[in-house]
Amino acid sequence: MPKPLIVSTFVGLSLLAAPRMNVMRAADNPLQGAWQVTNPAGGSAMAGVFIFCGKHYSMMAASPDRPDITDLSKASADEMRALYGPMVGNAGVYEIAGNMVTIRPTVAKIPVVMKAGAYEVYEFKIENNTLTLTQRRNVRGPVERGAIWTLTRVE
Repeated sequence: MPKPLIVSTFVGLSLLAAPRMNVMRAADNPLQGAWQVTNPAGGSAMAGVFIFCGKHYSMMAASPDRPDITDLSKASADEMRALYGPMVGNAGVYEIAGNMVTIRPTVAKIPVVMKAGAYEVYEFKIENNTLTLTQRRNVRGPVERGAIWTLTRVE
């Protein structure tokens, strides 16, 4: 068999197999789905949803006890801190290696979290419909007493 035909056959078979491998990886992804915050990091009450799909994620959580400010242009600095302080928000891409998930935010409430090269690594554990995420390190190094999130699968 001539060399060009062998190469063409190999490339063609690879292209046919690639979509199936992606579907298989997504189906085996234990984090894939929507998770509702049930016990937020820091222990204060928060409502939130974390979503993992394909290679992208979104983490949103906020205290329901924030002030009700109707005109942000008239809010004081203290009112703004009370409004946006008890809130988590970032989204981007993620990858899984064993029981560790690395997030790489492309957008975040806090600008330093979304800087080029920024990342956070969480250890994850899933029991039934409960996900526990424990932060282990970030771009600056190991995190002692990392944030612990407990979530329940909702989808």
